[in-house]
Amino acid sequence: MEVAFNQWQIVHRSFGPDLYGGTSGIALFLAQLNRHRPDPLLEQTARGAVHQALSRIDDIAKEQRASFYSGWAGVAWALRQLGETMREPSWVKESDRLLDAQLGAGTDLYQTDIIGGVAGTLSVMLAIWRRTQRQALLDEAIRLGEILLARANRADDTMSWTTMHPDSGMQHRDLTGYSHGTAGIALALLELATATQRKDFREAAYAAFRYERRWYSPQQQNWPDFRNDPRAPQQPQAEPSFAMAWCHGAPGIGLSRLRAYELTGDKEILLEADAAIQGTYRPMSATGYDNNYSLCHGLGGNAEVFIVAAHLLKNAQYKSIADYIGQRAIQMIADPREPWPCGVQGGGEAPSLLLGLAGIGYFFLRLHDPAGVPSVLMVN
Repeated sequence: MEVAFNQWQIVHRSFGPDLYGGTSGIALFLAQLNRHRPDPLLEQTARGAVHQALSRIDDIAKEQRASFYSGWAGVAWALRQLGETMREPSWVKESDRLLDAQLGAGTDLYQTDIIGGVAGTLSVMLAIWRRTQRQALLDEAIRLGEILLARANRADDTMSWTTMHPDSGMQHRDLTGYSHGTAGIALALLELATATQRKDFREAAYAAFRYERRWYSPQQQNWPDFRNDPRAPQQPQAEPSFAMAWCHGAPGIGLSRLRAYELTGDKEILLEADAAIQGTYRPMSATGYDNNYSLCHGLGGNAEVFIVAAHLLKNAQYKSIADYIGQRAIQMIADPREPWPCGVQGGGEAPSLLLGLAGIGYFFLRLHDPAGVPSVLMVN
């Protein structure tokens, strides 16, 4: 989906290099699949996807490069994974080059979230710093964390961030959720606090969790999606809507709380994680719930919270729920050779990682080997 003639439309074109919808994300899946079931064609195609990503890296606009899922930080993270998996040190060096090029880079005022902004880049810098101990990466993560502190909206004992550009005089409440909202930013700050032992980062993370806590709906077992809740003086307050996805809603918020509990041992955070897990599970038997298996806003991404919960909480029942999602997909789609429902609604099968076939395949690899296949929905 892209904006054409001032509205979102389905378009067809060759992919760029980004992780979310481009060839670096597809390469990640093919390389992991080849690692589990070696096949010369898989390896050749993965290498071709990497070469295409490298050849198109400068196509990413400068204002979008400070981004995990759509910018250079995500491609750099993918290249390091791919270089280590496929024993290509030149790809690891290119990963370092891309990260170095982003050190000190400026960002847009609203570019703060996980999917396309400061919080996602911060997470990548920390993740690779843990593996390399390069001080420059930790210093950059700290700089980005301080940008998040400076851009936070403070109210009472809460903090949140404006991640949507005000348009046509309309304003939105600061978003909840993992990809574009407070949950992902809070977790990035908590990861940074753990690495640096700085109290201001930790306090900001807890203040952000409190912001989301105020909006939790026990009736919905979910947090509202404020993207469709514009506020303007001439309009009445709309009833909030609720999404159920990794990007917006309980599944992604649950992932943030599970990791936060792992870092802190905080029982209140664990209760929120449990609420998110229960909220994700509740609608699974609803009619039409099989219409999308993508990672971003489909069942493939929703299953991640059960996979992570099974590992962190040592509860095999959660893994059985994730396995059930996969088995149902095999019975209803794979065995009868039906087209895979992807995340581009009305667009048929798409190849990409977060919206399409590569991500659906990655979901099955996570089910098969959750300890050996790293998540692409939470970078730590």
